[in-house]
Amino acid sequence: MRTLFFILAVTFASISFADNTIAVDFRCLTTNGNNPIQLEWRVFSEAESKWASSYVKYKNSTQVIPLVLRSEEATEQPEGRPWEITSVWLEIFEGKISGEYEIITQGANIYGFLYTNLRNGKKTSFIQDNAAFDEAGCKWD
Repeated sequence: MRTLFFILAVTFASISFADNTIAVDFRCLTTNGNNPIQLEWRVFSEAESKWASSYVKYKNSTQVIPLVLRSEEATEQPEGRPWEITSVWLEIFEGKISGEYEIITQGANIYGFLYTNLRNGKKTSFIQDNAAFDEAGCKWD
């Protein structure tokens, strides 16, 4: 974990010296059911270089799980509508690729957020939880 923190710190520092602005966006997501799983998805990006990084943090966890962008595909929409973006992020846990997040967004909305555990193939679908949104991060009841 310290190594990951160091790598992220060096990355952010080198981008900061380039005098570029890092955008930070996050979303609160949950599963349906009696025992919902809740997570915060946070994305860091820099427009000029098209650099992006991401992580997820599950409710009641102190650990963030880094994600690495595997692919991104944009689909043009009718005039006046934002493009639909499908991105696939690889989950890195204990130095190994352990899962995959397929995320479909259009503008500020998330239309699909599917996690696949690569060890057992189990898929978990999340939906955006706007009620948990707080300017500082997700606030879960």
